[in-house]
Parts: sequence; structure tokens; C-alpha cells
Amino acid sequence: MGTHYSSKLFSNFIALSIIQGTNFLLPILFMPFVIKRVGADGFGVIAVAQVIMVYLSTLSDYGFNLTATRDIALYRNDKPKTSRIFYTVLASKLLLTLVSFLVLLVLVLTVPLFRNNYSLYLLGFTYVLGQSLMASWFFQGMEKMQYITVITLLGRIIFIFLVFGFIRDRDDKKLFLFFLGTGNIIAGIVSIYLAHRIFKLTVYRPRYTDIRHELKEGWQITVSNLSINAYMYINVFVLRLFTNDLTVGYYSVAEKIFFATRQILGIYSLVIYPRVCQIAQEGRRQVIGFFKEIYLPFLLLMLVGCSGVFFFSERIVFLFLGDRPMLPVVLLRILAFVPVIVCLNIPAYLVLLALNQKRSYLRVLVLGTVVNLAVNLLLVNIWGPVGTAISIIITETFITTGLNAALYKKYYQSPVLKK
Repeated sequence: MGTHYSSKLFSNFIALSIIQGTNFLLPILFMPFVIKRVGADGFGVIAVAQVIMVYLSTLSDYGFNLTATRDIALYRNDKPKTSRIFYTVLASKLLLTLVSFLVLLVLVLTVPLFRNNYSLYLLGFTYVLGQSLMASWFFQGMEKMQYITVITLLGRIIFIFLVFGFIRDRDDKKLFLFFLGTGNIIAGIVSIYLAHRIFKLTVYRPRYTDIRHELKEGWQITVSNLSINAYMYINVFVLRLFTNDLTVGYYSVAEKIFFATRQILGIYSLVIYPRVCQIAQEGRRQVIGFFKEIYLPFLLLMLVGCSGVFFFSERIVFLFLGDRPMLPVVLLRILAFVPVIVCLNIPAYLVLLALNQKRSYLRVLVLGTVVNLAVNLLLVNIWGPVGTAISIIITETFITTGLNAALYKKYYQSPVLKK
């Protein structure tokens, strides 16, 4: 791999790190301020609502961050084709956002847990709308992520000012997700404008057949992403069934720090995915060489970073809570090395997607979700939040093993695919 591409890969990684970091890390950094204002139990209520918004945004995204990114990466030099993909995906996402809002209305009207905090959920839907408007998938496929970095930062700066200016007491917990969504909407609108202006896209009116094709193309990825979110976020719901808002609040602190570490894996995967889509068509030798050069140093860095989280877990928890309760410290230590387990499935995960082996990918993730739910229900009833943390380790180990086994079967044992 040439020096030019290495430099390009690094710049895209930095740009995407800023974007994903501001999307995820800024809310984490403001946890101490928010917890101080709304209390640990109030933060538990916010955490449950945020899980719902993540599910709904996954539905509205519909896997386009992978399928549409792959298409843009393959047709980036064909302006009519990229224009058609851009406007078709945007129309599809807005249609799915409407469906997501109808689902939320049903939940708010029928489920007491949601109905009791209806204003929090309805205002929080701005988060889903903002995520739908973001055109990061397009810039990722073009490998020009730096263009939306400044816009994303602008949206997060707005979020910061709103949080500091208006969240003052427990009753203001309903505004947290609303403010986060407001920043997302602003960033999303500007990202659409930049994509059209910078790449001189031709306005295209999506046809029904175009939208249907995109929905058909992405449904397996959507189910896979919903499965990922299920085993990542359903733990909060299961824990809430057996405990209370305060315990969920403590668990959420440890979980969000864990997710912040894991977010680095997502950034890395998104950055190299377009390149993996290209070299996967060239042959196994090129794929192996690419991952030896790019992946192994990253895996080592993750191991070092996770070791730091483990050894400094008490100090990290103190930064967020202003105290050192043992429960979140223990939970963080249990979860500290899980990102390393997840990192071990990145090559298999990306190559399977690049080769359009969505069925194999889907099967592993759905089974992983079933394993997570079964183990979680068993262990949380015995050990509470500690059982929930252990269930995450078991689930991630199962998924990593399954994805690597699927890759070996489909890629390395296949006599059809290029060597």
C-alpha cells in the first residue's frame, strides 16, 4: 500500500474520529454535569430513552452506512450514478424516519414506562431525525470525511451551549436528547448541502422502483444492525426489569465509558471499509497483506488502551460521578477488555460485507442476540448488573468466533473466490 493512501487513510481516520467522537464522546463528557443536575436515577431514565432512539435511528438508517457506502465507493467516478444513489438513499431514509416516528407513537401510547415520560421520548425523536439527515455515508464512500468534520463540530457546539444554558434541575432531563437531536439536525442539513455543492451532484427525483431496490438491498444489514443494537443496548432494559433507576444509572456510566472505547473500533472499521470493498475483489493475498499492514498495529494499540482503562477504572469513574462507588468500578473492570474481543472480528466482519455475504453475517448476529438475551436473563437474576456485564463478554466472544468461522468457510475454503 502506497504512502499516498496511508496518508489518506490517516486523514480520514482523524476526520471520522472527530465526527464519531463528537457524536458519542461529547455526551459522555457531559455526563458529570448532567448527573449533577438530574441525579443518577434521572440519568438512568435518559439512558433508557436513548436506547429507544438508537433503535429507531438504526431502523431509519437501514444499513445504508454499509450498503450505500459500498455503492458510492465502487461508483465514485460516475456522477449520474452517485447522484441517483445519493437522492434515493436520502428519500428512503426520510420515509423510514416517518415509520420510526409512528412506531414511537405506538410505544408512548401503549407502554406505561414510555407514557410516564412521553415528553422525553417525543422531544428525543429529534435525535433520530438528525441521524437520518446526516450524509456521512456519502462522504465515507468518497473517502472525503474531512468535509463534514467542521459541520459536525458546529452541531455539537450548539448542543454544548444548550445543555449548559437550559439543563438546571431534575425536570430538565427531557431536554438532553432534544438538544442532542437539534445539533444533529443542523449538521445533517448542512452535510446534504455540502455533498450536493462540493461534488456537483445532479438533482434526482427518486422513483418507487429505486427506493424499493434500496430497501430490498439493505434489509439484511438492517436486521443485522438491529441485532447488534439489541445485544449492545437491551441490557439496560433487562437490568431495569430486575433493579431500579439508580442501579441502571450506575451501570450506564460504566457501559457508556465502555462504548466510548468501543467507538474507536467503529471509526477504524468505517475508515478502511471502502478500501476493503475494493481489494476484496482482487484476491485473498491482497486482503491478507492489507490487514497485516493496517490491522495488527491497531490491535496492539487497542490492547494497550484497554489495559489503561482497567488499571485506571477507579479514577475514570470518579471523573464522571465525583465519587468512587464500587459497583461502576467493578463493572468497568469487567468490561475493560471486551473491545479487544470485538477487535478480533473486524477483518471477518468487513470482508464478509465486502463480498456481500450478508446471510452469513446476519446468521451470526441474530444467534448472538439470542445468546445475549438468554444469558442476560439468567445471570442478571443471580448477580444483578455484574451478571449483565458478564453476559456481554460471553456474547462478544460468541460473535467473534462465529464471524471468523463464517469467513474461513466462505472465503478461505471457497474454490470459486480469487486467491
